Amino acid sequence: MNRRGVVHTLDTVLAAAIISTVLFYASQVPLELDTSSERPLDVWGMQALVGIDRNGTLGRLVGSESWQDLEELLRVALPSGVSFNVTVYDEQGAAVNDCYISNGGLLGRTVESVDYLVVVPSEECPMYRLRLQLGG
Repeated sequence: MNRRGVVHTLDTVLAAAIISTVLFYASQVPLELDTSSERPLDVWGMQALVGIDRNGTLGRLVGSESWQDLEELLRVALPSGVSFNVTVYDEQGAAVNDCYISNGGLLGRTVESVDYLVVVPSEECPMYRLRLQLGG
């Protein structure tokens, strides 16, 4: 009977040590990845815009006022944890887009803004300023 008590005591101590170790190491693991330290938001935004504009797609979308298509491309080009809002301005500084180009507003601890010049291929070659605001 005495041996049985010692075995149960050792079993309990070993289980407590394992649980304590697991809890200690689990508390050291971050709950969420901080992607802002890996790459700043403005870098994400500029890379997304350059990637979309690489073959002239961005100019064609702005020229045809295809705001939904632009929003979908930005949703694909940006990481899922980054929120965005886009406003397109003409040469006089007036907002051109008549609807929101956003994935739900600017969320997060930091907000960055990227301005990008877009020329629409046509006879007049109008120039637009695209302001991409990013939150993350």
